[in-house]
Amino acid sequence: MTKSFDMVTRPWVPVVAGRESKLVGLRELFVRAAEFDDLALPVPPAAAGLWRILYAITARVTGLDALRGAQWQQRQEQVLDQGRFARDDVDAYFAKYPDRFDLFDSHRPWMQDPRLSVECPKSSGVNKLAFDRPAGNTQVWFGHHTDADPVALPPEEAAWYLIAQLYYGASGRCSSREVAGQKFANSNAGPLRGTMSYHPLGENLFESLVVGVPQGTSGQDEGADLCPWERDDLPDNPLAGPEPVSWPCGALTGRARHAVLLVPDAAGEAVTDAYVTWAWRLPGAAAADPYVVRRQNKEGGWYQLPADGSRALWRDVDALLGGTSEVKTHRPDIMTAAADLGLDGRVRAYGFDQDGQAKDRQWFTAVTPPILGWLRERDPATADGVAVLTRAAESIGRRVGVALRQAWREVANVKDREGPWARVGEAYYWTRAEAVFWKHVQDGEFTEGGRAFARLGHEAIDHAADSDASSPRMVRAVQTAHRLLSTPSKKGSAA
Repeated sequence: MTKSFDMVTRPWVPVVAGRESKLVGLRELFVRAAEFDDLALPVPPAAAGLWRILYAITARVTGLDALRGAQWQQRQEQVLDQGRFARDDVDAYFAKYPDRFDLFDSHRPWMQDPRLSVECPKSSGVNKLAFDRPAGNTQVWFGHHTDADPVALPPEEAAWYLIAQLYYGASGRCSSREVAGQKFANSNAGPLRGTMSYHPLGENLFESLVVGVPQGTSGQDEGADLCPWERDDLPDNPLAGPEPVSWPCGALTGRARHAVLLVPDAAGEAVTDAYVTWAWRLPGAAAADPYVVRRQNKEGGWYQLPADGSRALWRDVDALLGGTSEVKTHRPDIMTAAADLGLDGRVRAYGFDQDGQAKDRQWFTAVTPPILGWLRERDPATADGVAVLTRAAESIGRRVGVALRQAWREVANVKDREGPWARVGEAYYWTRAEAVFWKHVQDGEFTEGGRAFARLGHEAIDHAADSDASSPRMVRAVQTAHRLLSTPSKKGSAA
């Protein structure tokens, strides 16, 4: 029996329209994109990867992939004015690759390497594929799955985790793979591992897809620009490095450091096993991802903003808007295109808090209020004001923790030098600081925000020490904390 799951026609991508959600195939997603509000994929790392794949297909369907400069901008505006993708263009693209979007194709399974069934002496297991399942000795996330009795995945969910592995896969130990007599069992991290990913949103899924296509510059990677499923052949030398990064489709879809192969059951109705291993032995050329924030370290190098499950999205809005900042930050390149279009929409963020290797702590997603109208090209005063507010909030937040730790050390004769006060005070402060931030942004009261954050900081100190401040010694410690918070830092204070 031939096993098949056609990604073009079979429903596997969750979308939402109003209060209704459903699964659709790729053709329906593009033909009806203007009728859908958004993607609704419940696995954030898979969603971040899927957006990049959909942007690449959008570039192909609209012809944006072949244009640069003013012609690119004119074409993007023309497509947006049409209000939907042309059905003929969608059909023509998928007809060009009739056998490349089958999840279980025996020769070219979508985004997979069929050679792994021969080159890997042992499979990795379906639990290794799914990030939210424990595999081997890793930690339990949402369910007590075991390698001894693995639960099969429906094909649509297996496709989600396939994408997540290609973009967020771990470095370090992996299933052994032997190529040309050389065997290795370690891999490099995926291109988005441990990072934040930001995506401007339009009024519907169609607009979000068109707005999210990154613009190239003249002379940038003018060679063949192919997605993995568009290539006639599989990579011929995994022992070397990947092909040079092309733009835009290669950069969006072809930077994976892992090779994956799904193993379906006899009927092709579920995925029962998987191979997850290394794709290349040598590093590829660096490529700037257009959906990440980059910051500069002390040595002058740039790094992608890491995901932090304890950090709320509003604290990085200044980095998206591009206002004046004390930290050397490069906002996502896609925000420049959004500014050119004059949109006033929101931004969706995806994060996966994980280390470079096996530890996956937390994934999350969040959406900002409409902020695109505040981008520096359109409203520099607000962009700079948001940066001022953010600096004030961060400064007070840090100093609340410092003040409470020092006050605790002055009064506590215990080995715990940290004490409970800082943890309680910081939690109180940060859970309330967001409301202060948005109020002052909406009111345009950027300089007043520093004083509001300072007042909140003093409230946090009182809250943290409230149950302990019964003796004169404790009272003096609390007073010390208040005094420390009120004392301007060396770089100045917004209080």
